[in-house]
Amino acid sequence: MHKTLMAFKVLDLNGWKMIDLFSPELDQLKKREFKRNETIYDQGDDPRALYLIEEGIVGLTHTSETGHDTLFRVFSKGYIFGHRSLLAQEKYHASAVCLTSAKIYEISEPEFKKIYEKNPEILRKLAKVLAKELGASELRISGLQDKSAHHRIVESLVFLKLKHPEYTWTRKEIADFAGSTLESVVRVISSMQEKGLLKKEGRKFHLLDYEKALEAASSI
Repeated sequence: MHKTLMAFKVLDLNGWKMIDLFSPELDQLKKREFKRNETIYDQGDDPRALYLIEEGIVGLTHTSETGHDTLFRVFSKGYIFGHRSLLAQEKYHASAVCLTSAKIYEISEPEFKKIYEKNPEILRKLAKVLAKELGASELRISGLQDKSAHHRIVESLVFLKLKHPEYTWTRKEIADFAGSTLESVVRVISSMQEKGLLKKEGRKFHLLDYEKALEAASSI
């Protein structure tokens, strides 16, 4: 197995879910509904809550001073987000935007304190989540200086399709996640299609062989 594919799988992408630990409290928590592309909070806002996804997909997007967007992370059903800034008492470093319509529990800081005082296991689990997130971030940035834009885009495609196989990723979302450009993503997708590594169906595309795609990218 290709070492990058193995690393992605070792990350245990389904192991960060927190909703089961909060399940005894869900009936008392505030639940909000969001539309696709609706913003939950903005980069630079003061943290006021953490969020637990019941349905939908949410992306964290950072906008640089020059206006360049980077898609940092993507969360789906059962995942928690907004916790790092709340615990650190720092302004949100990225905006949380719904990639699909979503139903999300909003847990205020006082509510969260009551919950973890009743169930300290939540703090242990949250520490594990933070550690896994750090590991994922380190994995993504390791060796980026040595990787071509083509390589980064292919790795991003594999990672995103592994984590959210049913979601139809846009070219811009892939570019923002890979730290590349829309034009580069279009070229890479066309190249992979020509090589028989990717199949397009309308706006959707399917990676036919993750390992071969990564091996081909490594050789460029």
